[in-house]
Amino acid sequence: MTVRRRPCHVNVTDSSPAVGSMEALATADGPPEVLLLTVDAGGGHRAAANALLAARDEKGCRWRFRVANLQEVLASLDIVKRATGLSLEEGYNLVLRRRWTALLGPLLRLLHLAITVRRRALVAAFVRYLAADPPAVVLSVVPNFNGVVRDAVRAACPGVPVLVLLTDLADFPPGFWIEPGLDRVIVATERAHAQARAVGLADDRIATVSGMVLHPRFYATSAREARTRVREELGLRPSDFAVLLLFGGKGSPEMEPLARALLDRSPGWQVIALCGQNPGLLSRIEALAANAGGRLHPFGFTQRVADYMAAADLLVTKPGPGSLAEAFEVRLPVVVTRNRHTIPQERFNTDLVAERGLGVVVSHWREIPRAVERLADEPGELGRLRANLETLPANRAVYEVIEIIGTAVGRG
Repeated sequence: MTVRRRPCHVNVTDSSPAVGSMEALATADGPPEVLLLTVDAGGGHRAAANALLAARDEKGCRWRFRVANLQEVLASLDIVKRATGLSLEEGYNLVLRRRWTALLGPLLRLLHLAITVRRRALVAAFVRYLAADPPAVVLSVVPNFNGVVRDAVRAACPGVPVLVLLTDLADFPPGFWIEPGLDRVIVATERAHAQARAVGLADDRIATVSGMVLHPRFYATSAREARTRVREELGLRPSDFAVLLLFGGKGSPEMEPLARALLDRSPGWQVIALCGQNPGLLSRIEALAANAGGRLHPFGFTQRVADYMAAADLLVTKPGPGSLAEAFEVRLPVVVTRNRHTIPQERFNTDLVAERGLGVVVSHWREIPRAVERLADEPGELGRLRANLETLPANRAVYEVIEIIGTAVGRG
């Protein structure tokens, strides 16, 4: 199929410095391209991108994704790397691994100040990138830079729709996810919808989907079938009480002492620990597992989160939107912490857990073993949490987002 690509213009304004004239592109072979902007700060943005790629392939859409890491596109302007030798992504991931997350609020505001100071240069750099290969639609799953993305697309490719998909349950304004003038903002909660309206977006520019974007593998098999299969694989009896530890794609230091405390709390508990992309943490938990009598099951980064959730009776996790959405989908009650280390944009998530009765919120990880014990010893309370989870709507967000993108491609 041959399609005509939208000409890419460069407008010389105060907010987008001249980068030279370019000939409009004529025609190009192949389907329309959706530029999918992601980043590898934490794991949620890349996970959302991968989920959308898989859903697009499953649906056989007549358009394609071009995935770009915004960190790499703007690498020459990374002031964090100039100052520290670490990229913005690497610095953020280091903060997560070392659990310096109490610093994230102040650091976020410093980042926004830096973006304001370097805004013209950031816009110009992205304009050059767009001009080289103009897309039919731009979809961002990246926070903080969506004002830059909007301005660059308007300058380089007028008329190309700019969509932003929140990978958080709510925004952390100002300037985090939602910006004025976006063509479409895709959110998962009424709270985020209200935040978009507060920024000035009309209702027809806000799409509220049925949940966070999940990978299609979460719909591949029934939770009951996966529970039986994975428990047999791990050597768990049907009556064993299994706790799943999952602290994001980068893991977290408290997982090791927490696993130890859970094993000590009850000799009958089984603990599944997903350490993510954190080899040091995995090594320490593997050493602990060697003396745990087969009750501790450590894993590194895995694509089988859905399987391990199905096998568990309870999820202990930080209140990340991805992990919570996955747990909600398989109707798995959660125990989460909220304290000064909680990432600012994830504090709303703990309110949701508590208010909807989807799990238990504690103030420190040392309180988790006691909370787990209370739920394990009180089947009625655990059953109440499961019943509340059953009231949640079916989450088909990944497919709903694919439909929204398809509509934008058709209108672009």
